[in-house]
Amino acid sequence: MTAGKEKKLFTPTTLLIMLCWIVYTCSYLGKLGYNANITQIKTSYGITDDATVGSVSTFFFFAYGIGQVINGLFCKKYNLRYVVFGGLLVSGAMNLLVAIVGNFQVLKYLWLINGAALSVLWPSLIRFLSENLEEKDIRRAVLAMGTTVATGTVFVYGLSALFVAIGVYKMMFFVAGFLLPTISVIWFFANPKLSKNSKTNQELAQSAPSQTMQTTQQNKAKLGALWFPIILLAVFAVFDNLIKDGLTTWMPAILKNDYHLPDEISMLLTIVLPILAIFGTVVATTLHKKVPDFVMLCCLLFFVSAVCVGLVILSNSVVVTLAAFGLVSCLMAGVNNIITSMAPLYWKEKINSGLLAGILNGFCYLGSTLSAYGLGLVRDLSGGWGAVFGLLFILCVVAVVLAVVYGVIHIFKKKVK
Repeated sequence: MTAGKEKKLFTPTTLLIMLCWIVYTCSYLGKLGYNANITQIKTSYGITDDATVGSVSTFFFFAYGIGQVINGLFCKKYNLRYVVFGGLLVSGAMNLLVAIVGNFQVLKYLWLINGAALSVLWPSLIRFLSENLEEKDIRRAVLAMGTTVATGTVFVYGLSALFVAIGVYKMMFFVAGFLLPTISVIWFFANPKLSKNSKTNQELAQSAPSQTMQTTQQNKAKLGALWFPIILLAVFAVFDNLIKDGLTTWMPAILKNDYHLPDEISMLLTIVLPILAIFGTVVATTLHKKVPDFVMLCCLLFFVSAVCVGLVILSNSVVVTLAAFGLVSCLMAGVNNIITSMAPLYWKEKINSGLLAGILNGFCYLGSTLSAYGLGLVRDLSGGWGAVFGLLFILCVVAVVLAVVYGVIHIFKKKVK
């Protein structure tokens, strides 16, 4: 009986999802090591201004965001076994170099290469999942991949806090430098055993040209109906990550400046907010059963977020602020999961999942790039966080309005038919 249960637990599908989960979760060790240790790096290199030390992250986000779009466009032609292997290997090498290099000016170029290397992962993994999973397994994959960011972030900040406490912050880069190549080797040997597709797209096209042509025409017709929702999801991606990452970046400063809370709360929130993101994934996948349209599902989450931000604007209570922004962080993580995982995987019969995941994730990182500098600028120009809260509220309301317009047009088209 026990053996039978073990066989059911570790099916090829389960192992495939686990492999993708491990790859992307561990990639965060290579991605967030610099951000988690930015204060220590600033002191270590004797840097006096935040703009200079922050420029390294800007280089990373630039390469990663552009890379998402480029890899989304071309990942259909990639040999995923070698591309993911190479991306992890290069990222590991860059982390090792960051740990041993003594020139700060070199760091931004190493982190630029790191961003480009890691940008291959998300569109490639989503394409791999879409090609090898049946419809009934997609929800499991969405739930699993939706926890990668939170788990990876908690892992990085937890390890970084430990290494800082014992006075060896650079150990974080050594851990990433050795772990990522190890994961790359596991991927390299496990990938062909878990992949169902033994034929390439070219071989399939040669074996059934007429069928391929007919399928292509059908897909073009299906894709035509998706353009409007895809554009809206791209807009939502910018709004979502601007809000989500803006809260992660600036929440400690808000609590310290406006509510005079101690620095320990800042460290706690850095870990708590990503943990809440896990529940956002569960919320999104659960609500999808009742609200199958992805645009309208995002609308619902943005609407509740608008209400929460409105409560923060009207209230001057630290408890309300913590509770409301905690819920907003959870809901925005749900929106992020809808955009980058659910839509690409569930629409796999209509559009290449890797392509859509890469492009939409690129827009997400546009929002991430704007969040740190943009919200800080709004705060500086206005002299307080009230204007920032107002901007977050407006973004949520605009998203709701756009979704409602989409819903009205959709209903009108159905009636005309």
